[in-house]
Amino acid sequence: MTQNYPTHSKFKYDSLFISLSVTIMITCDVLVYKTLDFYDFKITFSGILFSFYFLISTIQTEVYGYRQGVKTVWIMVLCQSIFVMVIFVASHMQPENNQISMNFKSLFGEFWRVMVGTWTSVPISYFINGFVISSLKKVFLGRFFFIRYLIASMTTQAALLLSAYPISLSSKYNFNELITIITTTWSYKVVMSIILLPIGIILADKVKKLESADVYDWGISYNPFFLRGNKK
Repeated sequence: MTQNYPTHSKFKYDSLFISLSVTIMITCDVLVYKTLDFYDFKITFSGILFSFYFLISTIQTEVYGYRQGVKTVWIMVLCQSIFVMVIFVASHMQPENNQISMNFKSLFGEFWRVMVGTWTSVPISYFINGFVISSLKKVFLGRFFFIRYLIASMTTQAALLLSAYPISLSSKYNFNELITIITTTWSYKVVMSIILLPIGIILADKVKKLESADVYDWGISYNPFFLRGNKK
């Protein structure tokens, strides 16, 4: 078990996890308004894609520890905020110019809601995920990854949807539709987590071997605003 906390410079692939996380979350921002209908159920396309971010986030915490994941979250929040603000401002610039501009404003005119949702949902959901994975890893001494993964999935997905969707989607859907979207998307995400579990187990084991690292978060602070050091 790795009890000392390796420095970021020792990691070869952590930057890849950060890049993939930012790419997926920005794509989710764009797709948050796109829903798919399955009989009487609705699910957001961003909800479909987010399952892959959860997989990446969980593997990153499992291999590199909670603190590396915290850095990724704040990088994501910064990048998402810049992206959403640019799209929002662009949607309000000369919206009457042509039909495309009017359609663009119609779709992204209230995109600021996504940014507010990002500021709340991304930190809340990841820190819950990171805390569950990290804490249970110590409790189980690195065993039972599948149990830790599923518990984290159910709690993280619920936290994300309940904190993000009421803010991001309340202007597009009524209350009953919103409840349907949240419950359907949560169910889908949990099922997807189960489907992706074997991939998560394989990838986590592979990355640990490639990095020669398997961090256990002994004695760290779980305060997400404490970015330096590892002591409480």
